[in-house]
Amino acid sequence: MPSSTKPIDTTPGSAPTEVHLLALIHGMWGQPAHLARFAEVMREIHGDTPKNGIRELDVLVAETNRENHTYDGVDWGAERVVKEIHNRINAIEKQNKKVTRFSLVGYSLGGLLSRYAIGILNSQGFFDKVTPVNFATVATPNIGLLVYPTFVSRLFRMLGPTFLSRTGEHFYATDVWEGVDASQKKPLLEVMSEKGGVFYDGLAKFKHVTIYANVVFVVYRINDRTVPFITAAIEPYDPFVAYARTGLEIDLDEKYPPLIKAYHLPEGPPPENPPAPRLFSKEWLLESTEGAGNRSTIMQVMRNIERGVEDTVVELMEDDVVKEAEVMLGVNGGIESRASTPTEGATTPMLPIEEEPPTDLVSKPAATSSSLRHRRRVSITYTPSSDPHSPYYSRRASIPPLPSRDLISRGPASTDQKSLENQPILSPAQLRMIRNLNALPNLRKEFVFLDNLRNSHATIVCRDLKQFAFHRRGEGVLRNFADGFEV
Repeated sequence: MPSSTKPIDTTPGSAPTEVHLLALIHGMWGQPAHLARFAEVMREIHGDTPKNGIRELDVLVAETNRENHTYDGVDWGAERVVKEIHNRINAIEKQNKKVTRFSLVGYSLGGLLSRYAIGILNSQGFFDKVTPVNFATVATPNIGLLVYPTFVSRLFRMLGPTFLSRTGEHFYATDVWEGVDASQKKPLLEVMSEKGGVFYDGLAKFKHVTIYANVVFVVYRINDRTVPFITAAIEPYDPFVAYARTGLEIDLDEKYPPLIKAYHLPEGPPPENPPAPRLFSKEWLLESTEGAGNRSTIMQVMRNIERGVEDTVVELMEDDVVKEAEVMLGVNGGIESRASTPTEGATTPMLPIEEEPPTDLVSKPAATSSSLRHRRRVSITYTPSSDPHSPYYSRRASIPPLPSRDLISRGPASTDQKSLENQPILSPAQLRMIRNLNALPNLRKEFVFLDNLRNSHATIVCRDLKQFAFHRRGEGVLRNFADGFEV
């Protein structure tokens, strides 16, 4: 609910109108239009003008990091956002208005940019003058992109920092920065999660911190293949990974579907797996048409044929199960060159080790947008778990607790091997990030269940309603945030 404040005096010579500035930041290869529906919902519920004497809400959808500029790294992207924020505040305050409150939402990569931008603003003393109120990340790789024990995942881990330029280095933690302790060299994402640093301490000042994460379920594909559950939810274990095989029962929020209200295992044995469709059979060709929006069946058939060829190639390369790629390397249109420069006059809390921002950065070429896929069905043994250290554990979880963090970091003993099947390989740095970020005050987590979609990553923010009507299924996520937004 909006906080109480004195009625705004609109008489001549009155004090400036109070303004709450909300900034929305899109993701990798994105553009402002991807968050257009998000902005519409916020304005629809809270309006652009004061109501009943409550301060005005102004919504800024960041524009300077669109498309190829997203290759330039978390730090440079955040610098551009901070410059946009200051420019917007200057424009607002020329209209006898004053920005007194500030909120920030980041979608996908935008969530990392948001967290870095908070560090810059905190180092500038911004929050001494403007009250930080609401912060949220939506499907954001908060602990970086994940590595699974498969050939394709390891391949992407090797190629990602090259094909995704500086942003890829940050995603896969191959960069080196000074931490809070200058003698310790760490990747940027870990530095951003360190207690006592400008990033963490700035984020801790927000009254409301909300994390929205797509749950991952495996039939023979991953629902959010771009940002899997563990990194989006900042959790060390994924209880949803074998949802379709364990019979895990998921109850959705009646008011805000597709948010999950509760989840638990049913009594009795799990349901039997349905037989896999034979390669290139009619059932196989038509399997993925449901939820395809306005795409033609012919295009779906062609894509399935392409996937079938890729599956065959992958099977020749390995016997293990290959997870669908957690990130699409490259952009539609094939190889492109990219050039950007750091924001002129930007203030950053720190610089990476042995790297000064060059006057011109020419990034390496992007890869094509196709990714290797594997659709062979396998038997998955699942031990339901949830992180007992997570702040929402007592509210959300209705299943047994997670194996110890030491078990995960060391690798399970042979007797526990199957309990951790299909889980990513988390580095010690990622485990430290999870521990620190889950200690944030006022942290709330919401899990989002969008089934029967090839990739729920776009749907969670209603990214492109004009082209894909089924993106409307993410509307409950936007309205959940808007209804809980403190003006």
